[in-house]
Amino acid sequence: MTNGVKRKRVAVMFGGRSVEHEISVITALQLIDAIDVVKYEPVPVYIAPTGKWYSGNALLQREFYKNMPGSLSQVVEVTLLPKPGAKGLTILRPKKPSGGWGGLFKSAPEEDDEVPIDVFFPAFHGSFGEDGCIQGLLEMAGVTYTGCDVVSAAVSMSKYHCKKFLESHGIPVLPSVLISKESVESGLGSNLANIRAQILNTPGFEKFPLFVKPANLGSSIGISKASDNASLDAALLKAFKYDHQVLVEPCLEQKMEINVSVLDDEVPIASVVEIPVASGEELTYEDKYMRGGGKGKKGGGGPQTLGMAGLTRVIDPADLDNETKELARKYAQEAFVKLGCAGVARIDFMLDLSKNQIYFNEINPLPGSLSYYLWVKSDPVVLYTDMLTKIIERAELKQSRKQMLSREIGFQALFKA
Repeated sequence: MTNGVKRKRVAVMFGGRSVEHEISVITALQLIDAIDVVKYEPVPVYIAPTGKWYSGNALLQREFYKNMPGSLSQVVEVTLLPKPGAKGLTILRPKKPSGGWGGLFKSAPEEDDEVPIDVFFPAFHGSFGEDGCIQGLLEMAGVTYTGCDVVSAAVSMSKYHCKKFLESHGIPVLPSVLISKESVESGLGSNLANIRAQILNTPGFEKFPLFVKPANLGSSIGISKASDNASLDAALLKAFKYDHQVLVEPCLEQKMEINVSVLDDEVPIASVVEIPVASGEELTYEDKYMRGGGKGKKGGGGPQTLGMAGLTRVIDPADLDNETKELARKYAQEAFVKLGCAGVARIDFMLDLSKNQIYFNEINPLPGSLSYYLWVKSDPVVLYTDMLTKIIERAELKQSRKQMLSREIGFQALFKA
């Protein structure tokens, strides 16, 4: 209760069964640190790599994750039941601990077995969280949640299908070849040479180098640059460790990566552009999350790593012509709208410097650090706290529109004489 007004409870969901697990933890702690605590009471909801859900104040401490699994005794196991009308999280250990709820939650649940939630805020990256899976559960439960819905999340996270969809709407993309793990396994590995031949005989793929990446992941995990037959085979096998589908793309000899963030509104708005700076030829996981690492400001019980916000980058570069900047922003807004995205997303492009041609590369429907760093230098400036409020309010509007839809027409065909 703040000034007599009850704050809305926002369940910030993070972790999950993904190789991007730790990046999700960083994003969530940054989010909780920045949320408007006058309007909202954040409730951390952590999904462990095992798939079990937990909630409690201890999740706000970085040391909690260092001391797992022993630290799990400090929190309570919860879940969300997939039934409309659920008021929030169901506590799976309904008996109160000896010290009561005070040490677990900022405010005690009204019931012994339920933590009421007004809005769910997914902060996952990668599989089972950013790709439509958790959104399906939230839809089944009929709750208010932020960000993309099932379809927009699923299509956005499938790099191949996303590129094909946006290409059909006039947004330029580089060619790509989709390879399934099953096609390699069906010959007990002997098909690898045939798969390689299929790739190299595809128009636009006649020469090396080529990029190989998991088709449904982000954070530069599992990505390789293949320079010959042997490294192509190795790159395919590496990517298949993380995904059942692999995407192969040509490598531009002279290129520049350009990223833009888009924020949901009645007419979605685009941020300024950025040019991420790699330590080598290509951006790596270490570039994105560790090279600029350091410490951020204190919040959520202790200093936070910067995560994606720590990547070395040039924001609104002065030496990039305005025409290219505006074209990237235009394509980013169009991609966001066509895909039906919500919340905030980051859209990544490749600029072929030899032809001055820009190509859509991928969209991050739930970007690391929610790309807040791009908005503090945009015009107008959007502060992180205000951005989170906007995302939550848009989610509430989306839910109110859903509730106006007719969901049943009664029994007619079943009992027709």
